[in-house]
Order: sequence, then structure tokens, then C-alpha cells
Amino acid sequence: MKKEKRKLAFRNVEVRTFDADGKKIVEGLVPYDSRSVPIWGTVEVISRTAFKKTLADASEVRALWNHNDTHVLGNTKSGTLTLENTEGGLVCRCELPRTSYADDLYEIIGRGDVTTMSFGFTPVKWTHDNEGDTRTLKEVQLHEVSFGVCFPAYTETTSQAYMRGLEKRNIDIEKLNGVLEKDELLDADRQIIRRTVEALSGLIGDEAARGEPAEATPGQAGTSETGDSEALRLQIEAELAA
Repeated sequence: MKKEKRKLAFRNVEVRTFDADGKKIVEGLVPYDSRSVPIWGTVEVISRTAFKKTLADASEVRALWNHNDTHVLGNTKSGTLTLENTEGGLVCRCELPRTSYADDLYEIIGRGDVTTMSFGFTPVKWTHDNEGDTRTLKEVQLHEVSFGVCFPAYTETTSQAYMRGLEKRNIDIEKLNGVLEKDELLDADRQIIRRTVEALSGLIGDEAARGEPAEATPGQAGTSETGDSEALRLQIEAELAA
């Protein structure tokens, strides 16, 4: 099943630079059993098993500057990025290339201007606590590690705006996404879907009661937010019926 690629960051993570045999090195740690930067009311914890398969498979992982794939810093395949599993977390050590942007990064981190690192991954296995606001990642597919991350949070602003709109309607998208990824639904899962359908139905009813005209989306004549909500409602109902 296709899963969402996401980014995660931690505050107060030690990132340092040093010279070794004439090479510029940047090193940071992805900590185990620490709470991530909260986003949309949910925090995540990295289990000690999270990167085990990525390391065992010797999967290709890149080092980037702030998740920017045009600013590659290193690669596990070439040996310029090494990943070491320790008791405290995943140590990420990168031999920087001789590029102007790598020199800039080395200077910024060395001065202590940016001390946060992050990583991009696809979640594979996880568990939720009883309250549902903390998710422990048991296994992830690691794609990249990033240094020079100025703001330790998700960077997809369009997704954030979408999430805020759903939260305004009391829709917990994290829980809903977890439910829709399951092969078999429990009664509690069905309740989450039903509440989502009810919230969207209420939204459509409110708009109809106000008599507001549908606003066309630029480049898509005849579509509207109401139509989008109705389409999403029907899609969720189909998931529930299945």
C-alpha cells in the first residue's frame, strides 16, 4: 500500500562540524525515544527499531541541505554519508562536497546559527498511544537526512492550510488517514469515518442554508468547495461500505 512521504524534526539536537584529514564533516543525531516537534496536535517518537531495515538493506539515503534535492551533500552509496545505529539514536555523518553551498552550510552550522536536523521518510509500521496524540514509529523507509534545517517542522504550507481547514470542522485527519490505510476496519475505525462524514455533511448543509453561491476554482469552471466536500464525503462513504 502506498504511504505518504513525510518529514520529521527534533528540537535541541546536537549538530556539529569538524575537519578530518582535510575534509569538512557535518554530523548530527536522530534521537530515539524523544518527542518530535508537534504538528497538527500529534507528536512522533522514533523507536530504536525504526531504521533497522533501511540499514540492513543498505538502502540508498542522501544527505541534503534543508530537504532541498538540488543541494545534495552526500550519499550512502558513494560512502560520503554514513549512518551509524547507536544507543542514543541514528548518527548521520556527512563528508561535505567542495561546493559553495556546502561551504556556506559548514559556516552556518559551525557558528551555531542552525543546530536542527531533520529527515524524510515513509512510515511503514507504527503504534498509537491511548489518547491518539503520540505515534511511535516502529519502522520507516529512510529517504534522506537534512542538515541546516532552520524551522524544525513540516514545510508543506499547502498541506498545513488544508489541515487547518479540516481541524476547524473537528476532523482529525491523522486518525482518519491511519484508518484509511488499514486493510480491515474495527468498530472504532468506522466511528471515525462516520464522524468525518457527519462533519462534511454538516458543512454542506450550512452552505445550503446560507444560500451561498458556489465559487468556481480558477481553471475549473463549474467546480466548487461544496462539490469538493461532497466528492470527499462520497469517497469516505465508499471506504466505509467496503
